[in-house]
Amino acid sequence: MLSNKSQYILSKIGIPLYKEAKGLTLDHEMPVHFFQKDNILTLHANPVEEYNQKEQNLLEAIINSIASNSRESFTGQLVCHQGKQTLLSKKVDNSNDLKITIAFLNVERFSFDMDYIQSPSLLDMIKDTGLKKNLWSKLKSFQKD
Repeated sequence: MLSNKSQYILSKIGIPLYKEAKGLTLDHEMPVHFFQKDNILTLHANPVEEYNQKEQNLLEAIINSIASNSRESFTGQLVCHQGKQTLLSKKVDNSNDLKITIAFLNVERFSFDMDYIQSPSLLDMIKDTGLKKNLWSKLKSFQKD
């Protein structure tokens, strides 16, 4: 804490003691990248193109286990705000036809208007095969016949 004399001198030479903080809000934004293939939507912290080959292969295996044979895929990014519901159904193409949404990122602070399955990251599942087993058990009811 500065003395009154120091505060007075600083104010006279134009050095403010307190500045209003800019850009600090309680509404934290987080970009969420999505990848949609057929009727499967996946949410990611990074673009799918930035994943290494093992992560991309694992993602393809997960999607192919529950998707039909369609090769059409979409990618994109949306911004989620902490404490506010993100309307995935309005921001993602063909959301009415979605069979399942899988989140490969931590979305605890965010709210979506659609149900999703929380999954560990692809990298974590590559390192620990036990995590894959947990995800497969959740996806079993959605797998194609």
